[in-house]
This record gives sequence, structure tokens and C-alpha cells, in this order.
Amino acid sequence: MSQTAAPRDITDYRPAQPRPAAGAELRGGTVLVTGAGIDTALLEPLARQGLTVRRPASPLTEDLLARELRGAVAYLHGGEERATARALRKAHKTLKVVAFLGVGYENFVDVAAADRLGIAVTNTRGAATDAVATFTVAQIVNANLGIPRHLGERVPGWQGSDELPHELAARKVGIIGMGANGRRIAEILRRGFGVRVSYYSRTRKPEVERDLGISYLSLLDLAASSDILVVMVPETGETRSMVDSSVIGRMPEGAILVNTARPAIVSPGALYTGLEKGRVSMAVFDGFYGRECEEAGELRRDFPDRLLVTGHIASHTAEAMHRMVRQAVKSIENVLTRGSDEHEVGTRPRPRF
Repeated sequence: MSQTAAPRDITDYRPAQPRPAAGAELRGGTVLVTGAGIDTALLEPLARQGLTVRRPASPLTEDLLARELRGAVAYLHGGEERATARALRKAHKTLKVVAFLGVGYENFVDVAAADRLGIAVTNTRGAATDAVATFTVAQIVNANLGIPRHLGERVPGWQGSDELPHELAARKVGIIGMGANGRRIAEILRRGFGVRVSYYSRTRKPEVERDLGISYLSLLDLAASSDILVVMVPETGETRSMVDSSVIGRMPEGAILVNTARPAIVSPGALYTGLEKGRVSMAVFDGFYGRECEEAGELRRDFPDRLLVTGHIASHTAEAMHRMVRQAVKSIENVLTRGSDEHEVGTRPRPRF
């Protein structure tokens, strides 16, 4: 297995002899790159095309992002910045593409504004599917077996047999969302652990049902029948607070909620009530509500032992990051040289070839 070059810290990087650019946009243009964990060696194809790669300290406020984007032809979005309409307007005279690392761009890039300004927005669909699915299944195992509560203990400390955990094969798992990540999670659970899996999705997937032996249920019926409920949909206007009091109120007593998508899909108030009433025994989040959310503080204060929270790390394996960066770099090259890319997510007019 080949060794990847060690990451290097760079601010403005350009090789001594760049190759001639294929298009005018590549001659002397600047690419803004944000985010941690990016191997700078993977950005060298951009530099070889005559582009200057700039990596400021991040995260950037809206004002700082608007300033950094001035004069940039491309923006590789790998951080936590919000590319708002205001920030994009400041850059629209030169900016051609925002290449988002990951899938859930909706809460980070104002795609509607980008469309109006003629700026392409791409994502890295499929590049982190295995990483996200593996992480989610690992957290299901952690929560189901109660591993966090036993860390550091020399003896289990169970008070009775009713505190013993269940094997996964004895549990029913419901998945909200059957895109690439949801399907991979279902596949691992079915074929690796023999779990009974059901799902809810805006679009029913008969071929997935046949292939994996899973069943489709309405959202409320899925909640009512799931010992473990997994949230795996993108955050949009439709899905925000999708898991509300009506959903959590139907969950069986002591169920586990696993959300490795976006926190806002689960209503924090409904989650608080679910934990308080015992409907939810443990809630797992990868990324949590912002500091401006008052209920987030109440959740952490009142249920510290029943929250398993990580810092938005599900997709951050070395392999997934490399795939995402390579895909984003290629998207930038495609938009700057051809005017379009297969991974665009917006609705702006695209050139015909």
C-alpha cells in the first residue's frame, strides 16, 4: 500500500514551473481552501494548472469569508464556514465554483444565491459513504451495549438482569433515509449482524427492499417499531425538525436515537421530552446543536450520561478525506476548464458540450 505524503502547512503555494493552463480561468487564479485534515499534496494538481492555493486560518466569520473570497476563482469548502448570499455576492465577479467537501452542503452554502450569481456548487457524493456508515454502525453498537457507561469500570455494576444489554440481532432498527449512506448502514446491519431493518424514505426503494430483505414503513410506524432509530437524511427546509414530538412520542420506551446526519433534523425540545419521559434511553449525535440553541445547553446539563456526542467526525477517515479532496479538486478543474461538472447540485444554467 503506497504511503501518502505528509501534510504540509502552506498559505500561498505554487510550483516553480506550472504547466500551461487549459482555460483562461486557470491563469493566475486563486483557490481558497478551508478546513482541517486536508493533505496539501492533494491540492497540487490545482497549483500545476497555474492556480494559487490559499489556506487561511479557519473557521472564518461571514465578513472574513467575504474578504478571503475576493478575487478567488474557486472555493474548496472543507470547514465550518457559512457561504451566505452576502459572502458570495462579494465574490461573484471572479468566483466560478464552490466545491463542498461532503454531502450535506445545504446548511453551509446558499445554493439558491449561487445559482442566481452563476456560481457552480458541487459536493462529493459517495466519497465518504463507507466512513459514515461504519461510524454510524459503530455508534449503534456503542449505544446498544452501553459501552460508554462502562468505560473505566473494573466490574459491570449491574443491579439486575433487566440492565443486561441486548445483542443487535435481537433488536429492530429503523432508518430514516435510504440514500447511499442509509443503504450501506442497512447492508452492514443485515449482512453483518442479522438485524431486522425497516426504513422510511420520501421515495420508496423496492429494489433495496428485495436485495437486503428490509421493509418500508411510514415515519410514525417506523418510530413505533424501532428499538434503535437512525437519522440519515440531509438537512433541508423539509427535514428540519422532522424528528419531532409526534415521532419521538411513538418510540418504544427505552429506545435509542442515533443521528449522524445533521442535529437540526431532530427537534431539541422533543428530544428533551423524550429523554425526560424515558422514551429515549440514549441519544447519539455526530455534531450537536449550536451554542445559540438554549435547549442544547439544557440537554447537556440534564442528561450528560445519556448523550453520546462527537464533533462531526463521521466522514473524517484518511481514506474518505482523500477521496473527497480528490473529487473536489477535479470538480474545480472541470468547472474552470469546461464550465460544468457532474457533481453540481444547483440549478444554474450549464453549458452544452
